[in-house]
Amino acid sequence: MNNVIDVVGLMKHYKKFTLGPIDFQVEKGTAVALVGTNGSGKSTVFRLLLNILQSDEGSIQLFGENMVEKETELKQKIGYVGDLYEQFGHFTIKELKSLVSYWYPSWDDERYSYLLKRYNIDDSEKFGKSSKGTKKKAEFIFSLCHDPKLLLLDEPSAGVDIVSQRKMKEDLMSFMEDGERSILLATHIVDEIKQVCDYIAVLEKGKLLYSFDKDEVYEKWARVWVVNVTDTLLEHPNVLMVGRTPPQIVTNNLPTLENELNSLDIAITHTQRLTLEEVIEHLQQTHA
Repeated sequence: MNNVIDVVGLMKHYKKFTLGPIDFQVEKGTAVALVGTNGSGKSTVFRLLLNILQSDEGSIQLFGENMVEKETELKQKIGYVGDLYEQFGHFTIKELKSLVSYWYPSWDDERYSYLLKRYNIDDSEKFGKSSKGTKKKAEFIFSLCHDPKLLLLDEPSAGVDIVSQRKMKEDLMSFMEDGERSILLATHIVDEIKQVCDYIAVLEKGKLLYSFDKDEVYEKWARVWVVNVTDTLLEHPNVLMVGRTPPQIVTNNLPTLENELNSLDIAITHTQRLTLEEVIEHLQQTHA
């Protein structure tokens, strides 16, 4: 397996919060959604990946290399969106572009100009006086203009207008077309996950609870109404929740559950596939 991100035993300690230990990978050519409630540790993960923060334990490899040892070289392959430029609020967006582009030998000014028009941005505007949405769009443009191989996107469309959100999704899907690039995307917008991502990782209270193929949601997750629920079912590994009135089961593997119900001679009265939103909410509530 060719991983662009490989994290093992990663931990970061604060007074009232601990991230980890977490292990996860992002394979070349895939997009992974990192989802979780506010304060779950998503932004901390991004900053650790980029060595903006230093971990207390664990290892991080990007493109098979140690970030600490080859930071400059590796960062030239990465595009990042994550409120990195607030300290440069006195710069215009154009001045900020000059600062950012200096670090990337592959910077493409033609692409920068094209994206400015596409997102309707006046780069003579002071970055610090720009709206939240404009700042996000500027960061998004900066992340794309040096031909990165990996995008680390921490809520890139938060506060962005609906039309620009659609354009961002289009640009991310275009970014992934050749199968050589990868994305780690933290977002609260379900459409971004559905349209852009291949895998979903659920982070809650600093712990990585669950990681799964997005298509599993539609193939395996379901709510099943049954005639009755037995004690045997309560212990089944694919039974995640049981309701008594009326009798119903939430499962993460419908085919396996159907076989189990058949062996117990329990009739199914109705089946409903869970939406992506319901799956994520269920996982978060289960571990709350």
